[in-house]
Amino acid sequence: MIHLRALLGVCLALTSLSSCALLQGNPIGVQYESGITAGGVQWEDTFTGKGNPAGEGDTVTIHYVAQLQDGTPVDSTLDRGTPMTFPLAAPPVPGLREGIIGMRKNGMRSMLVPPALAFGVQGIPGRVPPEATVQFAVELLSITQ
Repeated sequence: MIHLRALLGVCLALTSLSSCALLQGNPIGVQYESGITAGGVQWEDTFTGKGNPAGEGDTVTIHYVAQLQDGTPVDSTLDRGTPMTFPLAAPPVPGLREGIIGMRKNGMRSMLVPPALAFGVQGIPGRVPPEATVQFAVELLSITQ
């Protein structure tokens, strides 16, 4: 299983390969699925995963990293060392429901969650300002019905 930290390391390593003679003139084009949900969550798969997609009635277990748009860390299950499990019908952050529906087991997705579906007008004092858009990197570890 690929974890988010390992994926980030690979991404950094690959960006340094841009000067590699083998890649010059032969760019590697990778296109992932992306979209915008009805509520305005922008998402892009960074790894598709396998199996049936997560749906409204499922319970999911995820690892995530959340940060503000300027890169300020908000929260991370990786830092705590414990994934989070919740029913998609009752997510801890409303935008996660919209962003996770359609993901497949072991899939990874980047999401940009608008304020109304993140922490709203109140924010989280000392961590998330009011009306902040929050970026999530999510790895879907399991789906149960």
